[in-house]
Amino acid sequence: MIECWENDIEASKELPSVWEYKRRFKVQRPCPNSSIQATKRRYAWAGESSGSSGYLIVNANGGLNQQRSAICNAVAVAGLLNAVLVIPQFDFNHVWKDPSEFGDIYDPDHFISVLEKHVKVVKALPDEVMRKYDYNMTSIHTIRVPPWAPANYYMGQIYPVLREHGVLRFAPFANRLAMSVPAHIQLLRCITNYKALRYASPVSTLAEKLVNRMVEKSTRNGGKYVSVHLRFEEDMVSFSCCIYDGGAAEKYELASFREAEWKEKFKRKDREVNPGLNRIDGKCPLTPLEVGLLLRGMGFDNSTSIYIASGKIYQAERHLKPLLKMFPLLYFKETLATAEELAPFKGYSSRLAALDYTVCLYSEVFVTTQGGNFPHFLMGHRRFLFNGHAKTIKPDKRKLVVLLQEKTISWKGFKDEMQVMLAESDRKGLMVPRVKKINRKTSIYMYPLPECSCLQAQNSSHRLSNHQGSDLLASQDKSTR
Repeated sequence: MIECWENDIEASKELPSVWEYKRRFKVQRPCPNSSIQATKRRYAWAGESSGSSGYLIVNANGGLNQQRSAICNAVAVAGLLNAVLVIPQFDFNHVWKDPSEFGDIYDPDHFISVLEKHVKVVKALPDEVMRKYDYNMTSIHTIRVPPWAPANYYMGQIYPVLREHGVLRFAPFANRLAMSVPAHIQLLRCITNYKALRYASPVSTLAEKLVNRMVEKSTRNGGKYVSVHLRFEEDMVSFSCCIYDGGAAEKYELASFREAEWKEKFKRKDREVNPGLNRIDGKCPLTPLEVGLLLRGMGFDNSTSIYIASGKIYQAERHLKPLLKMFPLLYFKETLATAEELAPFKGYSSRLAALDYTVCLYSEVFVTTQGGNFPHFLMGHRRFLFNGHAKTIKPDKRKLVVLLQEKTISWKGFKDEMQVMLAESDRKGLMVPRVKKINRKTSIYMYPLPECSCLQAQNSSHRLSNHQGSDLLASQDKSTR
């Protein structure tokens, strides 16, 4: 079956007509009052006539998008507590190994300006406050907030402590705010995520160039291209404990990598390693070959331009060869940008991920091959930009494994199954969860509607669909103030 794609002469999938499900754009109502007045009316600090309840310091941990989540939640919590937020600090992560600070990735002045009518943000604690703590941040009262803490926890447990000390530090701060919060607090997350967080000039400038270059290389499809988040780096392949086609040497190499990176983690008695079961459960990262077969089966041909968002691919020369044969118009940030352009980004995984994020954001089709924060945030961001449609292919990996292991299936039979899978991604891409009052169970970052819909520009979907590179990125600069 694998070889049969070469003889496929059926009509190919045209990128402008990939997505059949559409939603009519509705004229959005003005955003509800997101100022602190709404919180004053609800909570105990309504008696405060002026000023804030204190300063809030947040340590954001993890990679690019986990930190993004922490930033959005920090703004929401600051609004909830009537606190002044200090620009979030980024913890150094031993996995991502990126020492970047907030200002290296995002534009702090834009961040402060967009939020000024909602939450006060400062770049650093005032000198008189730092003097109180002998200029030692570790002396500031630190609280470890439980995961997914509700609004009532912050008002009941945190607010009195903040009033007592005048400044608090939260560390760590990954997923420390519940998804269900009052509507005006939820809106703060929306404003932060889609308006206030703009990449710093060095990042956004190169990202815009990469988007424009992909558009230029996609003229046969009207400037439209496919992006693939390919998680086939050595650490992902090793961590999955899956077995591929490299034989005993590969098995030993990946086991050695696991031992070096995670020590005894995979030898604990409570951790069962079953490569066969992992594959059946769809937990194995897709190989470049499997991604190629998936896309060819869905009808994309060799005229399709594809951008690969990835780190260093495991045994790249061997694994990329069949994908390049299927899709010769295959690009990476390393092939779109010059060595000189990428030099300032070397060694900074989050800044490199921001480049990938932007190119994927403006693709006509995004393909996610593995879970994680990158596709989680990207799918939500695309729903926000594309009138509610994620325009994302999220394959059923369990079903795909069965089909790829079926030796008797014909290429036509495989294609039929892939068409069904594409249609299912199309349908689910437009789904909007039911949200009753504040009872939200799904992620606001993956499903931003309906709460964030008042921030959508009416003509953004039309402009984005035309793929005029710089115009796309300019839409991010329309800030809600």
